[in-house]
Amino acid sequence: MVGLAIHTSSPALGLALTDDAKGDRVQTWPLGRDLTSRLHDCLQTFIAPYTWQDLSFLAVAQGPGGFTGTRIGVVVARTLAQQLEIPLFGVSSLAAIAQHHRLHHPDFPDTLDIAVEMRAQRDERFGAIYRPAPTGLTPQLPDQARPQADWDACLAQWSQPYHHLKVEGDVSATVEGVLSLAQLRWQTGDRPHWSTVLPFYGQNPVDETAPLSPPHRIQIPK
Repeated sequence: MVGLAIHTSSPALGLALTDDAKGDRVQTWPLGRDLTSRLHDCLQTFIAPYTWQDLSFLAVAQGPGGFTGTRIGVVVARTLAQQLEIPLFGVSSLAAIAQHHRLHHPDFPDTLDIAVEMRAQRDERFGAIYRPAPTGLTPQLPDQARPQADWDACLAQWSQPYHHLKVEGDVSATVEGVLSLAQLRWQTGDRPHWSTVLPFYGQNPVDETAPLSPPHRIQIPK
């Protein structure tokens, strides 16, 4: 089984690849505004020596995060999964942060909830609270952009012990968490269709009828 994860919800690109036989690898690029023009080349270089047809599944950070970057990543992942006819896992950017923390702290107690927050627009925070589970993370407070005062009130009133992760800036390295959560779902037999994955910007869900056109040069060699 070979899986590829894509994270474009922050100013940098993060890619992660897993192979049952050879393990995982992760790489990030500080692309910024060059994301659209360089994403395809980074993907082609990163997956080598594998081909697109070697992939068993794709995973993508679906937000919340930057509007343009999140949209590009989701559209590219949907396009690839559709053409390859393979499952696509959409993973919350906040859940990826929480899972990345768990991966790098193997002694982290599963009895603690994980509260994750990062900067949104104006005086708001993207925030969510997750509970560790055998299959990954179970959301206890769903992803949403909230005024800072409302988020602080949620934390103050939370009845369970929790660990607080406050993240700023580049989170592309947490693509490792995107990949890990997708792997756990794959192992349970989950095979989500590409059409079920939509970008999430922290507020209302994206209109499923709105077209999501792929950037240029997303071509898969036969």
